[in-house]
Amino acid sequence: MKRRRGDKKNPWRPAKWDEHAGERGGPPRSRSEHARERDESSERDERQRGRGERASESVGERVTRESPGERVARAFAVGKERDRKMRTKAHTHARTHTDAAHATGRGPLESEDGAHVFGVQPVLEALRAGARPVERVTVAEGAHESRLHEILELARGAGVPVRRAPRAELQRLAPGANHQGVVATIAAARYTPADELLDALAARVGTDEPPLAVVLDGVEDPRNLGAIIRTAECAGAHGVFVPERRASGLTETVAKAAAGALEYVPVARAVNIARLVEELKGRGVWTVGAASEAATPYTEWDWTQPCALLLGGEGEGLRRLVRERCDALVSIPLLGHVESLNVSVAAGVILYEAVRQRTARRAESYNERGSMNAEL
Repeated sequence: MKRRRGDKKNPWRPAKWDEHAGERGGPPRSRSEHARERDESSERDERQRGRGERASESVGERVTRESPGERVARAFAVGKERDRKMRTKAHTHARTHTDAAHATGRGPLESEDGAHVFGVQPVLEALRAGARPVERVTVAEGAHESRLHEILELARGAGVPVRRAPRAELQRLAPGANHQGVVATIAAARYTPADELLDALAARVGTDEPPLAVVLDGVEDPRNLGAIIRTAECAGAHGVFVPERRASGLTETVAKAAAGALEYVPVARAVNIARLVEELKGRGVWTVGAASEAATPYTEWDWTQPCALLLGGEGEGLRRLVRERCDALVSIPLLGHVESLNVSVAAGVILYEAVRQRTARRAESYNERGSMNAEL
């Protein structure tokens, strides 16, 4: 803005700021320029008033003044807008139905524990069909037995564990869903029957490739379980046993951590690990537990014979009853300040000691056979 010069009639009158003054550094504008600006401003006001009056006209008056071509163009525009609204409504309706399917349990809901199916009828159909392996069925405490009777019977017949849990845990498995007091966890892979795996291990006793199995007593972290299965497959183990309860199952997280090993290593569930130890002994398999207090280092055990390595869960290790029933206990030397190794790391250390011993034994046997052939 530029400042005017003083009034001629009263030169002592203070000057005023003029917001319509010329650009900085330029001469002041003339009266004709100000008049032209006022005329342009009045024309803009008249145009705006005209638009407002036309907008207030009725639809019928506008239609009567439209030409035939304008009416056709307007009809096409209205049709396109109607089609767009109908497509938007259909998309919203389909999305609402998808959300409702998740809320009623008709579609599996993914979580870190695996895929879940919830609701009485969806869980019932999942057990009836048997198309997907069911890891376990979780029932809310206080749920009506009459509604869940058929589910419990089917689960018992299929060997699927059923456990009771507070409703807060079911809400964690199926957040925001109407689970109706029952949730089924879908396994990422099928389990091998325990008797079938035991027989397969017994068939290897006395052969050039004796059985090597891993038995887990309460490993709850799915990433640890997946890492152990992966290590067992890489080390050439012939099977893994896990408990039915109080342990991680074959969830999607386990499958991801196993990195494809679930396709090659049979995994079986055992109702009771202490009883499983006795069954392994009866089939000629040595049971060796890993315990930090054991006096025998893991390198001093003969892993070339039929063996099953037992590993405890995070925190407490092997339970007392299982530890007492093992044929031997071995330990991994710890030279630092930390009291124990991660269970998946301990599995890798011991399993690869078995690989080392068995590889050396095969090399010795090959050399012995070569010497005998040379003598003949």
